[in-house]
Amino acid sequence: MENNLIITHRYVLDEILVTDDKKASFLLGFLTRKLTHMEYKELKETPFLNKIYEINLSHEKIKALYPVMINEIRKYDAIFKELEEEASISLLKSDKKWNITDDETSFYFTLGYTLGSAPNYKRDITDKEITN
Repeated sequence: MENNLIITHRYVLDEILVTDDKKASFLLGFLTRKLTHMEYKELKETPFLNKIYEINLSHEKIKALYPVMINEIRKYDAIFKELEEEASISLLKSDKKWNITDDETSFYFTLGYTLGSAPNYKRDITDKEITN
């Protein structure tokens, strides 16, 4: 997979979040931040956050959230190709071996969400990506 997710600290994914369940949770949080940023820019509110009913996310909730999130991103004519691919692969690889608790799932998701707008977490613009 081409790696154009420009993360100054790429080691977070490669060396710290070494298991696919952690990576999947983190990357879905990261994507959620991108989506809510687009929502706020367009609507001045973030309705997608209402789909996350509670802070305690589980593997099942993460899996259910992903297709809804992708659909919402497409409503803004946006695509985050490599980021979505990496999240998809991590979800697939972790499906049979999800070894983190619901609290840990929520934790890694929240890390991804908070780092999704950090200044040193940028993306190359390809396809119809929206980054602001």
